[in-house]
Amino acid sequence: MSRFLLVFISLPFLLYSQSTGTLRGFITDSTNGGSVISANILLLGTKQGAASDLQGYYFIPGIKTGKQIVRISNIGYVTREIEVRVVKNTITQLNVALVPASITLDEVSITGQRRPDMNDPSISIEQIPLQQIKSVPAGIEADMLRALKVSPGVTSTGDITARYYVRGGGSDQNAVVINGTVLYNPFHALGLFSVVDPEMIKMLEFYKGGFTSEYGGRLSSILNVVTRDGNKNRFMGTAAASTMSGKMSFEGPIPGGSFLFTGRKSYRPEAVQKFLNNRSAPFEFYDISFKLNYSNPNFYENGWFTVHGFFSDDKIENNNPAKEDYYFSNANYGLNWYQVWASPLYSNMTFTYSTFEGEVVPNKTSSKPRKNIIADFTSNWDFTYIFDSRDEIWTGFHNKILTTELYLTNLFGSKTDMKQRGLDMIGYVKYKLLRFETFKLDGGIRLNLVSASEKKPFVLEPRLNITYNPIPILAFRLGIGRFSQNLTTLSNEEELISIFEPWVVVPDYLKPAEATHFIGGIDYYLTEFLKLSVEGYYKDIDNLVDINELKYTSLDPDFVQADGRSYGVDFAFDFFLQSVFFKGSYSLSYSYKKKDGVEYHPRYDTRHAVNLQFGWIFWDGWQFNAVWRFSSGLPFTGIAGYYDKWNIPDPWGQWYAQGQYDPSFLYGARNAQRLPSYHRLDISLSKSFKIFFAKIDLDVSLLNVYDRKNIFYFVRDTGERVDMLPFIPSASVRIEI
Repeated sequence: MSRFLLVFISLPFLLYSQSTGTLRGFITDSTNGGSVISANILLLGTKQGAASDLQGYYFIPGIKTGKQIVRISNIGYVTREIEVRVVKNTITQLNVALVPASITLDEVSITGQRRPDMNDPSISIEQIPLQQIKSVPAGIEADMLRALKVSPGVTSTGDITARYYVRGGGSDQNAVVINGTVLYNPFHALGLFSVVDPEMIKMLEFYKGGFTSEYGGRLSSILNVVTRDGNKNRFMGTAAASTMSGKMSFEGPIPGGSFLFTGRKSYRPEAVQKFLNNRSAPFEFYDISFKLNYSNPNFYENGWFTVHGFFSDDKIENNNPAKEDYYFSNANYGLNWYQVWASPLYSNMTFTYSTFEGEVVPNKTSSKPRKNIIADFTSNWDFTYIFDSRDEIWTGFHNKILTTELYLTNLFGSKTDMKQRGLDMIGYVKYKLLRFETFKLDGGIRLNLVSASEKKPFVLEPRLNITYNPIPILAFRLGIGRFSQNLTTLSNEEELISIFEPWVVVPDYLKPAEATHFIGGIDYYLTEFLKLSVEGYYKDIDNLVDINELKYTSLDPDFVQADGRSYGVDFAFDFFLQSVFFKGSYSLSYSYKKKDGVEYHPRYDTRHAVNLQFGWIFWDGWQFNAVWRFSSGLPFTGIAGYYDKWNIPDPWGQWYAQGQYDPSFLYGARNAQRLPSYHRLDISLSKSFKIFFAKIDLDVSLLNVYDRKNIFYFVRDTGERVDMLPFIPSASVRIEI
């Protein structure tokens, strides 16, 4: 059966016959058996080589037969050189376990990236290892979403949120994907930090635009979370505590593979009050994750199976009937099969199920009850074939069954009870032209069948990325593509703080949202460790789905469509040495949204943004990190005046609690005013100790060192000013056994 399946899958790709030899294999970590990502595999004396992928797999075709010296290297590991004999018309398997560089007091180094393959046609992508995530002073604990805020082109609306915006797009235009499963609510504590425990993370792949044909479903960005495999060599565990939560993790070998389990739970709700300027914050949350890996050559040679799950829950119960309560939960499951076949073909198949539920309980407030439920079942089949010329052809078939339920009442008392279901059938194909040394191309097309839309059931998404490097240290990049999204969140642009933003499938009477990306950039390496880059972009967005704020009766549509555009330029430099690094960026951006014939700046529009990050390892292995951020003020809608609204009595003849007349706001032009500029300095000091059989990681952080009074919002009823985070000291400890 397996041979028949192999022949069937390989048949469309068998377009040539080999005349040389091929080298392939997996690069792993000798200490835990996990994959080593982005290892450089080079044939000495030639320009042939490859980089290992997320599974540690590499493939080098078209090699001259005979003896070859293979050099395998990666930052943080001891370089190896291995002699191997390449045989004509034969695929030679070479698996290599790299030994981590010794972590002694004299050999501690900051994880950075040397010059990658400048010919890679990808554009607007960052690979962020765990060590870089930990280098951002977090105050609570290391967090992947907060680490994104130092990336050029990424903005936020405040300290008290991990929600992020990429190059003028809304937060719902960003996908957070963990092991192929979409997280629809990746935030704990109303967005204070991510639901993903850093103990799970191995690396982040962050696509800020122009992502290639295998990715879709969003208009702005893809955050691909690459999780660790459990230790395949020994059992181990960790325990950690911060000012807000405690957590534990366990991992170790199982027959044919490994397991990883993590759990985290909040405690002392009053501790978070400091982060919200001593306002009531009765947070309760937890998250649990697990991952099982299995491989057996007697079952499927070069095949790996992964089962994973993730659960999170958030409760915000104020114990005050005059305030709202909030409830949020995630549940995700997934199965993955990664297979390297006997031919130059490998495949990746995933089956995932993801759910999210959010609810607002108004209690005795004047707000309305709201509830949102989403269920997502997805199956992905992806295949890659590599030619002797090093060119690659990719193809895949994705199916997504999506159901959303929305229950809410708007300000006029009109109810929306909507259940929407959609089936997306997606096919894509792309060709990566990699045979030339100075010119690389990634061109493809993605076809979406959107069953939920009667207006536009078929969406065609052509994409093209090009890289040209006239010299090895200089690369010119260009990206053009079309992207679509048939899922959106709803928010009120008049709200200064948006807590509940429900997901809905685009109704059948509307078109899916679409965006066109134009991106151009330059990468220049002054030295092996100093990189300068500049990237400009223009993004045009059509058919944004938005709530109908003018709905008065049940006959009016619940949703309308808007348009948007954004453009800007990002400047960045990265400097890495063994014990010091310095990253800096400046972004100039403009974003617009047009609704009901009126164009305005969305609330996340940030004109200028500066990020500076410094890290230094000094005496006896201590590490110092500092981050300084600046951004121009965010737009907001001011109050032009007040009026008395006459409340109509309810059917029982009783007036509302507020009285017959209710003072109401008369708003000015939408988002025509701006808050003052924002800036803040955070620093941290960390150290790892070894005590007997345990490793202890200690971190002390100081947030907002010079106590900048950054304004968050004004309370419209009282005019009270609410600031963001004050000066906050914090500490965390982690114990590994």
